[in-house]
Amino acid sequence: MEKKSYSSLIFFVLDILLIILAAYVSFLLRFDGMIPLARFGSLFYFALLAVLTNPAIFYLFNLYKKSWAFVSLTDLPVIMKGVGVSALFLGTILYISRDSFLFTEFPRSVVFIYVIVLFFLISGLRFSKRIYWQMIKGDQGLSKPENQIALPLTSKEVNGYQPKNILITGGAGYIGSVLARKLLNNGYNVKVVDKLLFGDESIKVLHENPNFQLIVGDILDPELMSRALTNVDAVVHLAAVVGEPACVSRKDLALKTNYLGSVYLARLCKSLGIRRFIQASTCSTYGQQDNKEAVKETAKLFPVDFYGETKIYAERELMKLMDNGFNPTILRFSTVYGLSPRMRFDLVVNVLTKKAVIEKEISIFGGDQWRPLIHVQDISRAIISVLEAPISKVGNQVFNVGGNTENYLVSEIGEIVKRNIPDIKIETIEGVSDKRSYKVDFSKIERELGFVPSKRVENGVIEISEAIRSGRFQDLENKNHYNHLI
Repeated sequence: MEKKSYSSLIFFVLDILLIILAAYVSFLLRFDGMIPLARFGSLFYFALLAVLTNPAIFYLFNLYKKSWAFVSLTDLPVIMKGVGVSALFLGTILYISRDSFLFTEFPRSVVFIYVIVLFFLISGLRFSKRIYWQMIKGDQGLSKPENQIALPLTSKEVNGYQPKNILITGGAGYIGSVLARKLLNNGYNVKVVDKLLFGDESIKVLHENPNFQLIVGDILDPELMSRALTNVDAVVHLAAVVGEPACVSRKDLALKTNYLGSVYLARLCKSLGIRRFIQASTCSTYGQQDNKEAVKETAKLFPVDFYGETKIYAERELMKLMDNGFNPTILRFSTVYGLSPRMRFDLVVNVLTKKAVIEKEISIFGGDQWRPLIHVQDISRAIISVLEAPISKVGNQVFNVGGNTENYLVSEIGEIVKRNIPDIKIETIEGVSDKRSYKVDFSKIERELGFVPSKRVENGVIEISEAIRSGRFQDLENKNHYNHLI
C-alpha cells in the first residue's frame, strides 16, 4: 500500500473512533455527566448512524485526500464545512426517522453538542500531524547544519544565522541547474524538486556530489513536499510555467503552477517554520510603462501578458503571508540570457544569437521596446547574495534583479548581435503584437546587497555563438530547448 493511502486509512480509522467518542461525550454533556440507562439505546443507534454517514461526507470534503502536515488556521473552514455538513445530514436523517422506535424521545440538542465536540476532535487530529512533522519528523532525515542554533532566537541570532540546507524547486531548469552548481561549489547542501519535464541531463552529473539530492515530483503534491522540506533552512522557488507562449498554451496549468503552487508552497513553509523563502518573479509584471523614468519596486504593475498576471497574483498572496515569523523575498528578474546546462533558445538574446549563427539573418519585431537583461550566472549570484544577507535586509522585501546599465532597446540587442557576428542581415518588422516595454531601476539591490551584474549582453552573444559553432548542441531545434513546445 502506498504511503499516502496508508496515511489516509489511519485517518479514516481514527475518525471513526473520534465519531464514537464525540457521540458519547455529547450524550454525557447533555445529561450532566450521567447518561440514563433508558438513553443508551439512542446513544448506540446515533453513534452507529454517525459512523455510517460521517466518514463518507468527510471524504467528499477531501479530509482524506490532502496532507495535514501543513495545516494552519486557514484550513479550519474546510474542516468546519465537512463536520457541519455531516452533522446536518445526520440531523436530517434523525428528523425523518423521528417516529422510529430507534429514536423515540431522542434528545435533539445532542446533535448541536455533537457538532461542536466533533469539530474540536477532528481538528485536533489534523493539527496533531503538523505537530508530529514539526517536533518529531523534523528531527529526522538529513543531518542538521553544524551551526544549528537553539531556541529561543534573538534578532541578532536570526540575522546572523546562515542557511546551510537549500531546497530549489525547478532546480533542473534553465536557472535552477546553474544555481544548484553554484550553491554546491559554495559548500551548501542542495535539494532539488523537479518534475523533469525537460529530462535530467542538466543535473545528472550532480548526483556524484554527496551534498546533492534530487526529488522527482510536483510542488502540488502535499506528501512529497512535506517530506522534501524536512531540515530545510531556505527555499528558492523557481518552479513555474515560464514565458508568455508557454503560459498561453496551457492557461490552466500556468495558473495552477505559478499562482496556486507558489501560495501553497509558501503556506507550507510558513507552517513548518521556514522563514527564508525566495519567490522568483519577473519584471514582466511592469508590462507597458511610459519609460520616462526607470521603474522602481514600488511602481504600479501593468502586465500585458498572462505570464506576468500569474506572477502578480502570487506576489500579492505572498505579501499577505509576510510577518515576523515568515520573511519571504520576491525577486523580479530581468529577461535572462546565457548558457545553461538546460539551454533555452526561446529567450531574446539566445534566439537572436542562434539565428545569426545558423541563418545569417535575424528579425527584430518593433525594436523600440525597452527590456532589462541579465545573464543566468548573474541571476544565480543575486539569489545567493539574498540567501547570505541578514534577514533584516532581505526579509519581506521586493527586489528588481539586474543592473542599471543593462536596460536595452530591442533594436540595440540586434545591433550587439550583428557587431559580434558580422555579415548578417537584420530585418525590422513593424506592427509588433508584444507591447511590453519597461526600463527598470535596480538601485535597491545594488544599494542593499552590493549586487551589480558581472556580464553584459555582448558576453552572452559571444559565448552562445562559440558554443553553437563548437557543436555543443547536437540539435538546436530539440523541443527541450523551448518551453512552449513542452
